[in-house]
Amino acid sequence: MSTPLSIALITVSLVIAVWTVVLAVRDRRVSDWLIYALGLLEVLVLAQLVVAVVELVRGEHPASTVTFTAYAAAALLIAPAGLFWSIAEKSRSSVLVITIACLALPVMTARMLQMWSGVHG
Repeated sequence: MSTPLSIALITVSLVIAVWTVVLAVRDRRVSDWLIYALGLLEVLVLAQLVVAVVELVRGEHPASTVTFTAYAAAALLIAPAGLFWSIAEKSRSSVLVITIACLALPVMTARMLQMWSGVHG
């Protein structure tokens, strides 16, 4: 797993989380720019998944490959689910759903890095 890629993913995710809190406080809804930012985040998550799969195919495995793979696959669904839920919800706090999604991704990524730190080839 690529540590620089994971750090970029965590950073972008936390910046978007702060941005969505500001949007909620200002009573704003999902904008095109937020959708673009979530698209960038999704590209980073997908890149992380691809790098992890390549490493797994090369024979490097974390202690719990099944758990690691489940985290990697689930991470791919978090941002789109948060976006769709936020768009469907018409309340003032709808963008806070994206905040939660963007806070979940760094936690999942950190856990994946922790699992990967004990890689066995």
